[in-house]
Amino acid sequence: MGKIKIGIIGGGASGMVAAVAAARNGAEVVILERMDRVGKKLLATGNGRCNYTNIYIAPDRYHSTDLSIASKIIDSFTTYDTQEFFRGIGIEPYIDETGKVFPTSLQASSVVDVLRDEYTRLDVVEKCSENVLKIEKYSKGYRVTSDKEVYLFNKIIIAAGGKAGAKFGSDGSGLRILEKKGYKSNETYPALVKVKSDFPYLKSLKGYKTNCNLSLFSNGECLESDFGEVLFADYGISGPPVLQLSGRGVKEILSGREVYFEIDFFPELNKLQMYELLENRFLSLRHKSIKDSFTGLIHKRFVIPLLKESNIVDFDQKCTRINKKKIYEIIKNLKSLRINLLDYHSWNEAQVTGGGISLNSINPETMESKCEKGLYIAGEILDLYGDCGGFNLHWAWATGIRAGIHASSTSLLENSTNR
Repeated sequence: MGKIKIGIIGGGASGMVAAVAAARNGAEVVILERMDRVGKKLLATGNGRCNYTNIYIAPDRYHSTDLSIASKIIDSFTTYDTQEFFRGIGIEPYIDETGKVFPTSLQASSVVDVLRDEYTRLDVVEKCSENVLKIEKYSKGYRVTSDKEVYLFNKIIIAAGGKAGAKFGSDGSGLRILEKKGYKSNETYPALVKVKSDFPYLKSLKGYKTNCNLSLFSNGECLESDFGEVLFADYGISGPPVLQLSGRGVKEILSGREVYFEIDFFPELNKLQMYELLENRFLSLRHKSIKDSFTGLIHKRFVIPLLKESNIVDFDQKCTRINKKKIYEIIKNLKSLRINLLDYHSWNEAQVTGGGISLNSINPETMESKCEKGLYIAGEILDLYGDCGGFNLHWAWATGIRAGIHASSTSLLENSTNR
């Protein structure tokens, strides 16, 4: 029996590692990539440094309709497994203080280069600038039609990405192909994306950064919170906590709910402690205006928005004239400043795709479709995304390697031909 012929649809992170895994198992592998080169999205990750995994990999850092299924994959492929795989092809890990793992070179191109070097050594064929139009089952496997050629494979791995970042190759075409074949796709939405707000002081606060606690609310109910640096922009807010919570927020917007963030600028203090702080401050700085009394406590660009939101119009009045009720209004805006979440940026600016092909469609042990033998699905096209910090690339490696290993198993080929 000759080599198993495997076609991989998509030359991103999961497709590239799938190619390595399958070729190491002796398969004849072809990658079909719609862009003019493989790994374009990978090159842009981690601001060009490629945060390729995280030491805190765990199922609770992921989001999916079928998280119990995803957990089986995540739990069985650890950050150690990822680091050892890449160490084996030349990437030495550098781990920062937050647990993010980068190549020591701090270059995403290093990751792309070693993957390409490895599968080129194993005679994997790259076919770039090819749009896959159709995938059909036939007696010996699958017929894949691109805009340039028709290919025959024994097995195929769909690693075509989601909808986030069409400029890097993820345009949703893989999703459309599988949906036409009858696969269930849970509603897709941009995740890890900047959000838009109508907060009236955005222009004056543009560029202001602050470490704070950020909470996401939907119809008055707090859904999630995260701590980190929030950046004010003229369209809304951004920064790691915003991105972490944005996927859930976008889902709530799409459901027609009232969605907003609350910012706590002093999460280490409760309201009573905050009151004591302000009262003592106003007394000790009694010679200062209410505006000037905040110098040294909060960023000067935030003082006027804070006072306006607290319904204080005379900024030059002595701080001792601020009564208890007004102090509590100030505290409300320091502990729970409301930022409405009205909209979000486009798919092209989202880092990942929420939703996608249901994990119920695949066998999590092998990544093989439950509907079609010999068809495997990996990466972002599936209904799962992770937090910022290397979690999404870890999912790409975990699913891609698993798909590559099982697709290239000769016993599976024999079993499929005997059915």
